[in-house]
Amino acid sequence: MADLLSHLQFLDFQAARRLPRAPAGLPEGRPHGHGFRLAARFAQAPLVNRLAAARLASAAAGLDYQSLDSFCVDPTDVRILGMLANQAELSTGAADLALQSAPGRGVRRDAQGGLSAWCAYRFESAHRLPNVPPGHKCGRLHGHGFRAEIHIPAGLDEPGWHVDYARLDAAWAPLHAQLHHRHLNDLAGLENPTSEWLAVWIWNAIRAALPDCRWVTVYETDSCGAHYDGQRHRIWKDFTIDSAACTPEVTLGHTWTLRLHLSGELHPVFGWAMDFADVKREFDPLFRSLDHQPLHAVEGLDTPDSAGLARWIRRHAHLVLPSLGRVDVLDGCGAGVSLDWGQGGLAPLP
Repeated sequence: MADLLSHLQFLDFQAARRLPRAPAGLPEGRPHGHGFRLAARFAQAPLVNRLAAARLASAAAGLDYQSLDSFCVDPTDVRILGMLANQAELSTGAADLALQSAPGRGVRRDAQGGLSAWCAYRFESAHRLPNVPPGHKCGRLHGHGFRAEIHIPAGLDEPGWHVDYARLDAAWAPLHAQLHHRHLNDLAGLENPTSEWLAVWIWNAIRAALPDCRWVTVYETDSCGAHYDGQRHRIWKDFTIDSAACTPEVTLGHTWTLRLHLSGELHPVFGWAMDFADVKREFDPLFRSLDHQPLHAVEGLDTPDSAGLARWIRRHAHLVLPSLGRVDVLDGCGAGVSLDWGQGGLAPLP
């Protein structure tokens, strides 16, 4: 698969709204406010990206500290996202867009115009991995504050109220009762509860209520986790580097976030695509070459920016992480890139 370099943009705005068609008794029917986050992924030429990104930023800025009711009737998340895409003149195929309207929920429009909704759910659980090598820390009983994201196709019901979040909440409730404050190893099918197998377990358990579920994401921590779509497994691991770069125009410093995505079949004994600790260990020499370093002096780094970092990691990391298929580089200032040379597909936005 050819390398695909996409440019990422993140925009925040505060806005109030009331959803007049919300069923009686739901708080969304009353005036309320949100901190919204809009994410965009452009896979076009840089000049086109800059023009589209500027239009999108202007559209989002126009909603900041405004009442969304004055811009559209029944301003659901899907309608707000569509309005922003129209104002930015983003035709189908121009960009992936995602709107998070509250902590733990949002909607996404992919580049082909397909809509999906997602909700995230936290649960606190204990587990141990019984098949790890002797001395591995995960073989001891320990716990995590897990987070599960469930993604389904988005739509509108007949009255116009966006009901996907209610569907997700209802489907998740019985799973939460089984997972929260539990020893995961005691659950049938989770005798070896890696993040990958936990994603499979949730997928299988929730499909009865949500047969149209598109994928499940499990965060073991805030910096690592696993995706599953019924067929493919993918994990990711985050790293942060505190580095500086000098160009003829400017000297700057960032805390860059590097997200490494790895795909593969699950190990028949260990039950993971790759141990997160192994990802950290194998990547460590490259991490040390970048962290607290002047990036313009790093050998082979053609440009000391997000795109240059992604290409540099692509060239070097495949030697130690052959299942690596994508790297995201975020600069901490609302921008970044995603370089994908693997299977693509799952969760195209960070």
